[in-house]
Amino acid sequence: MVFGVLAAEAEPAACRLGPEDRLQVKVFDWRTGSGEAYQWQALNGEFTVGADGAVSLPLLGGVPALDLTPSALAEAIGQRLQARIGLAQRPEASVQVVKYRPFYVVGSVERPGEYDYRPDLSVLQAVSIAGGLGRSRMDGNALGFERQALEGRGDLRALSAERTELLIRQARLDAEIAERDVFTVPPDLQARQGEPAVARALREEQALFETRREALRSQTETLTQSRALLERQIGALAAKDVSLAHQLSVTRQELDQIAGLVSSGLAVLPRKLAIEENAAQYESSRLDVQLATLRAQQDISKAMRDMADIRAKERNDALLEASQVRGRLGDVTQKLETVRGLVFQAEVHGPAVMAAAGPARPVPTYAVTRKVDGHPTTLDVGEGDLVLPGDVVRVEMADPAQGEGASLVGIARRADAD
Repeated sequence: MVFGVLAAEAEPAACRLGPEDRLQVKVFDWRTGSGEAYQWQALNGEFTVGADGAVSLPLLGGVPALDLTPSALAEAIGQRLQARIGLAQRPEASVQVVKYRPFYVVGSVERPGEYDYRPDLSVLQAVSIAGGLGRSRMDGNALGFERQALEGRGDLRALSAERTELLIRQARLDAEIAERDVFTVPPDLQARQGEPAVARALREEQALFETRREALRSQTETLTQSRALLERQIGALAAKDVSLAHQLSVTRQELDQIAGLVSSGLAVLPRKLAIEENAAQYESSRLDVQLATLRAQQDISKAMRDMADIRAKERNDALLEASQVRGRLGDVTQKLETVRGLVFQAEVHGPAVMAAAGPARPVPTYAVTRKVDGHPTTLDVGEGDLVLPGDVVRVEMADPAQGEGASLVGIARRADAD
């Protein structure tokens, strides 16, 4: 237990980033050649800090953001982009927190759970957001715990269903990225394939997988057929060119013979001119054939590029979607753990502590659990102390007749030690 937390000490940490923070990122650089600011559109948008503490950005991958300030993250983004692209000057980046990760209120309040964070939030304000202090009488607390348990169980079912869908979607995307013909059920869900919700999600993802694979196959087959037609056209043009070359050779031999006869006065000049015209036509036809051959070869090259572009686009789309699914899966997994703790508090721990507290009229005490240097730390706080993003505010009721030693927190800790 850490005592005596000051509001002034907590203030700088409120600007530190953590999982589930939603950020607005903008990246640009000044192009001296054109005198204009270039916007990196792929990096401009809203992104969420993942469960691993990193922000997944296009072109850059995962950029560590845990415990950084927005300005420090912006500098890291600019440095990584400069190193990745090989730019002479570092691009300018800005990071603004659009929505902080939530905070949680548990214990003796009317509506324990997860709430959106806002800056300069005090403990008393957090308790007010959660509906204020819970009922102090034993029966009122019992009803509150029952309601919390029911709500928590509902949240657990919804989060579990979403996690199942995300796991199956991730398996489908992994199969698409690896260009496999089928995608396999994730190991975590193999024993649950018979459940209606799992079976429905599998059918939907399988149908989407087959539709996208069939669309890709149809596009590539069309381009392959076009390439085959062009190759046959080139073959026909080559045969025509050979025929024209032969006809041109024969015509030139005939022209040589006629030229000799004309010089000897045995043939008339118009005869020679007609043969020269035929030779010119054959040469022109050969040039047309060669030009058509070059165009067909260019069309073949374009078809091959189009085929490569189609496959690259499908893969890039799958990679981007897979990154988003992994981030959302981490968020859902973290929320599941939090809700499980809340359900345990409502169904087991809370009623046991309440029963041990006795009939004395309690007064509220407050504690905050937050991560300090990566480790969960419990802090005794007052109503005016600040709450930070990700904090768990615990409200307990202490027995004034017995002092701090008889607080519900103390009773719970003794029960845990036993």
